[in-house]
Parts: sequence; C-alpha cells; structure tokens
Amino acid sequence: MRIKKPHDYKIYIAGYFQAGKTTLIHSLDKRAFSIDKPLKELYRGEKSTTTVGFDLGSILWCRPNMSSSGVITNIDDYNENTEEYKDWIINKIELKGGPGQLHFKPVREHVIKDSQGILFVIDSTDTSVIGKALTLLAESRVLLGYEIPIIIIANKQDLAEANTPEMISNIIGETTFGASAKENYGVKEAIISLLNRIIKGEQVQTEKIPEIQEV
Repeated sequence: MRIKKPHDYKIYIAGYFQAGKTTLIHSLDKRAFSIDKPLKELYRGEKSTTTVGFDLGSILWCRPNMSSSGVITNIDDYNENTEEYKDWIINKIELKGGPGQLHFKPVREHVIKDSQGILFVIDSTDTSVIGKALTLLAESRVLLGYEIPIIIIANKQDLAEANTPEMISNIIGETTFGASAKENYGVKEAIISLLNRIIKGEQVQTEKIPEIQEV
C-alpha cells in the first residue's frame, strides 16, 4: 500500500530563529523540503542555515484503535513495514514551518493558514530570546485563534547547557515539554499529544452544532 491521500491534519511548527524547527521536521521526514539560505556568519561556531520561505514535511500517525496513542512514523518506513500496521488507523500529518525572524511575519501569515494545531519550539539553551519567542507565540494565536491547540517544547535537551523544561515553564508561564529535535527525543510524543488535543477540540465543536428540528 502506498500513502497518497491528502493530509488529515496540518500542524504548524513555530518558534524563534534557530530554535530547531527545520531540524525537527527533517528528523521526522527525510524527504522534507525547505526554502532556506546559509547564514553569513557561523552560528555557535558552526555553519548553519536559516529558513526564509518554509519547511514542509509529512509523517504518519498509526493507531491500532481510536483509544491508543499509537506511533509516529515516516512514509518510507511505513511502506517497508505495511503488514505491521494492517487494520490500523492511519492518519497523514502535514508539518509546516515558517521563518522565525520577526521581520518575516508576512511569510508566516501565509504558511500558517489552515493549520489545526501548533507545535511551538523554544531553544532551551538561550533564555535571552524567550521574549521574542513569546512574541511569535502571541502572533500565532492571533492568526489562528486563541482556542488553537498548542504544545510547547523546550528543545535542545541533548546539550549540556540546556535549561530544564521546568525552568522554561517558569519563565514563560506555560507547561513545556522537554525534547531534542536533533536526537528525535520527545518530539513524537509531543506531536501525539497535540493531535489528541486537536481531535478533542473537533469533538467539542461537533457537540456545539445544534440539531436541525423538523417543523
């Protein structure tokens, strides 16, 4: 079986400059595509790039039943192990990321459209940029609505200088989950949690729709 269907859910990967958004998407989907450019100066002593357009990837959420948290995998791995997921519920997830520098707001306004949830990435090694990160978080809520499901992750937990998720939570005033996009630690769990929030929100909206009474 080859996965060709449209995406069931669209998640926007947000965060400030160099928080790890592109790394996160490419670690989940080796086929992911990015419009970026090399940085003129070294970032933390290494060559790096910055997104100037968008990052785009696809993953699959596979569940044996509706009540299961399931697993996140990429399309290639799924196609190689299709029999393992026989009779499972398969949802295709689009991951979209926009540039994190503040002056790219018009680009983000375009990329964020139609997203059903936000995975917000914070660089846990650099608390000096958290103020700018929160500006982007507020911007995302304005663009998609304040009820939009959001999961915040404290990225780069693989680095020795990383602050704990608890400390980041205390600074920003919101629950934060630890993760490492580079090592693919905690990211899939965060996405599953976000997807469950999206589904719960859909169920609430469905319950609010009044039944049409026949006259």
